[in-house]
Amino acid sequence: MQTENNGKRKRPKKKGSRFMRNAKGFAKQGIFGRGTHIDDDEFSYFINILDAMKAGFDDVEDRVNMANNVFEQTVDKEIHLSSNQIVSKAIESLIGFVDDAQLERFFGKFGDNLRPMCSDRFASHVLQKMLEIAFLRGLGQAAALEQSDAAPSAAKRAKPDAAQVEEQYNLETEFSAAHREKCQQFVLRISKFMLNNLEDFVWDSCATHIMRSSILCLVGMHVPKIAFEKGGAELAKHRKMYTVPEEWHEVMKEFPQRLEMWPQFADFPYQEHSSALLGVICLSLSVVDKSMLKHFGKKILTQSLLKPNDDDDDDKKESKIVIDDDDNDNEEKATKETPAETDTENAKTEPEPVVQLPKVFHHQCAVILLETLLSVAGAKLLTQLYAMLFSGRIAHLAQQQQTNFAVQRLLQHLKEVPDFEAVFTELQPQTEQLLKMGYTGVVSGLSAACLRLGAKQAQMIAALQNALHVSGDKEKSKMFFNCLVKLKPHELLAGDQSGFVHLHGSLIVQHILQFNKPIFLVNCILDLPAVQLAQIFNTPNGSHIVDAFLQSKYIGEKSRERLIRLLDGFYVDLAITRHGSRVLDQCFKAAQETQKLNIAKELSNKANMLKGSPFGRLIYTKYRLDTYKLSSSQWQASLGQLLQQQDDDKGTKSKKRAAKTASELFKDILTQ
Repeated sequence: MQTENNGKRKRPKKKGSRFMRNAKGFAKQGIFGRGTHIDDDEFSYFINILDAMKAGFDDVEDRVNMANNVFEQTVDKEIHLSSNQIVSKAIESLIGFVDDAQLERFFGKFGDNLRPMCSDRFASHVLQKMLEIAFLRGLGQAAALEQSDAAPSAAKRAKPDAAQVEEQYNLETEFSAAHREKCQQFVLRISKFMLNNLEDFVWDSCATHIMRSSILCLVGMHVPKIAFEKGGAELAKHRKMYTVPEEWHEVMKEFPQRLEMWPQFADFPYQEHSSALLGVICLSLSVVDKSMLKHFGKKILTQSLLKPNDDDDDDKKESKIVIDDDDNDNEEKATKETPAETDTENAKTEPEPVVQLPKVFHHQCAVILLETLLSVAGAKLLTQLYAMLFSGRIAHLAQQQQTNFAVQRLLQHLKEVPDFEAVFTELQPQTEQLLKMGYTGVVSGLSAACLRLGAKQAQMIAALQNALHVSGDKEKSKMFFNCLVKLKPHELLAGDQSGFVHLHGSLIVQHILQFNKPIFLVNCILDLPAVQLAQIFNTPNGSHIVDAFLQSKYIGEKSRERLIRLLDGFYVDLAITRHGSRVLDQCFKAAQETQKLNIAKELSNKANMLKGSPFGRLIYTKYRLDTYKLSSSQWQASLGQLLQQQDDDKGTKSKKRAAKTASELFKDILTQ
């Protein structure tokens, strides 16, 4: 398959401290950052500021003081300094902590020079960050939605500390009503400016980033922009939602309405910046207008994604020439060979059928747009995407480096069981080949879809057994769990004595343990030696297998008890490691009273070993093993109260968070 960039996805370059190193190196040559020229004193000042920021701050107040002091140095030079590479980094990193007067001063200066600022390669970053800060301050903490109220595709993600501190400061600081109003006006002004200059900015590599940020702001979606952190790929996973004025939604809807009337609309997915813009619009429409998303997504599908590949005609011409030559050779051979021999030879030399792919699968940026569309599409649009783009091509797409991610995304979001069964039928024979090629994410996605939709579960287990060469032999079948966690066939497993656990192998095991009939895999796990089990469970990926085993509603109580007893003698080894201590915690919670006593006895006998590890000390304190050493009966009597108290504490914390949210929402009413 012909693809751009040899079919490989671009990996983001690591920037980190290299930026500072390069900046100081160029300064020795008299080059004080790219963009507008600054003198030696200004360069030294802002480089020292960046060094101080990289070192970190003890508290937010120090950062606020530094921000205000730095911004005092930019008076009447806002535009000039923001257009310098070094200074723009400092301003972008600090602008979230300045007071209202300083920020409004930048609003005014940038507002008078919007067009050049949007296209400036350095000042545009400052403007984009100003838009984010104005969004947060204009809405405030009361507009924040709970995570559960966000779109279903949103997933929890630990944001960088810098983003958390900055977001919290701008949401919780008491700004005046006038300042908040000006911040909202700035967001709306920038968004409308982008809309009115759509024709110029769609193709602009700097302005298009501001446009995408403004669209996200208009629907209440916050994705932090951090000067020294990587950008936000897969925005649906990183977002946080806020309530915004209805007027903002109407402005946002004008972007897709205007773009879809352009004659160049069909080519948008195949250009990097316009493709990313379409992805952000689809993501935003999934929040504000599902029906418009359905219409817009269908237009992208029919007008753009289904376009034939430009190189197909040339390939067909070349293939015709080759076929004609082969036919001539066969005709000459036919005079000397029998018909049977001719048929056999043709069968050997006949090339495999070429899968004709739409243009979308030949361009990386278009594939990424397709993945976004798959993640936000409703059931009907998703079925259309599958039928028109994937049906009959799944097996081929799953084995390509650039397109197997799209197959995984399809498996994650398929909603109709008949569609999934058709996908499974195509992928099942390719399971072994996918594992050989290293595209294990597709196999993991397939097992996850079997679990989510409750279909083809027995066939999935059989396909994995065949792929790992453990079917049909009683002794080999016992190695099914071992083969799965390493995703290696039986023949290769014999020489592997490492404790490595494959991420996707662990996920597949977790999925199967939650299938309706996981008994075969359960028996494979329980038949393993305890040493081997403890080694697997004491790894980052393997530790989560215990969670699935103990929490699956299709695994009986006796099987759980067997697993917990099987690990007797290894609980100390588990307790002193990060991931093993999690396993011990899960086993202790699920154990019967007698088994809990056995675990406590084993741990207390090697208390010094536990106390020598930070994770072991936590276990020792959490389960009050000092009390057990004094009196096991007293410990047993207080254990129920201890566990209940821990559960109550968790519940109290969650209630306090809910009460805090409610009090903030109704603060205006309560203070009247």
